[in-house]
Amino acid sequence: MKLRLIAIAIGLFLAFPVCAQVAPTAEPENTGPNANVLRWAEGKFAYRSLKDQRDRGWERYRLTVHPDGSRTMLMWHDVYARNSQFTVMFRATKEFRPIQAFISYWTSAGFKGTALLNVQDDKLTAISTGPGGQQTETIPVPPRFSLGSHPVSADGWHMAAEDANSKAPQTGTVYSMEASTDLTRLPLGTLRPQEFQNLGRETISVPAGRFECTHYKVSGVVDVWITSEDRLMVRMVNAPRDLDYVLIEFSAGSNERPGR
Repeated sequence: MKLRLIAIAIGLFLAFPVCAQVAPTAEPENTGPNANVLRWAEGKFAYRSLKDQRDRGWERYRLTVHPDGSRTMLMWHDVYARNSQFTVMFRATKEFRPIQAFISYWTSAGFKGTALLNVQDDKLTAISTGPGGQQTETIPVPPRFSLGSHPVSADGWHMAAEDANSKAPQTGTVYSMEASTDLTRLPLGTLRPQEFQNLGRETISVPAGRFECTHYKVSGVVDVWITSEDRLMVRMVNAPRDLDYVLIEFSAGSNERPGR
């Protein structure tokens, strides 16, 4: 019996390749800048009352620009005055058209839910889950549109499709997310028009520094100042709602090589 078991064991051993005896070839580690990061920027906004500059919350972001020109924006939005906390990961093409997004919302009523968005050609598919259940929907989207996820860091991307030679009011399309305190309503979006007007170039000073910006008037009441080729927000003022978002920290870097 013992000899038979030994024979079986030897047969099993011979039936399989001896992979463990061959050491895998180690891939050389990169010792320089990350090849998938062309440039980056990160910042922090203070969210304040416009009238008395009372602190209401904050928002942080990290932007990564990749070699193909696409962008990844991570945003953390904490409005403690309203007990809301939004987390957003957003990918867009080099033309700022949405590719994918993951969104998580907490409101003063509690956890509202999450949404996973994916854009393929002319269709946007959203999978949303929360206290209100789960829903998947697919809708047609135009060639140029943007995502309104409510953190302000990527709001400069709403105007990316503008006619830069026109100073007249223009209209873009925004997929605006439902983010109310009604927990029965899942965080899904609706395509809406948004009017904006380019008011020209201005230099503004904020706690994070001095920036050359383009000044826009949005929906006739909101003033926003956008800087750089990545259309980063520097300040947003919504006087009718007594809102003031101002950049208080900023840093940026580049891995781009000369002549690239």
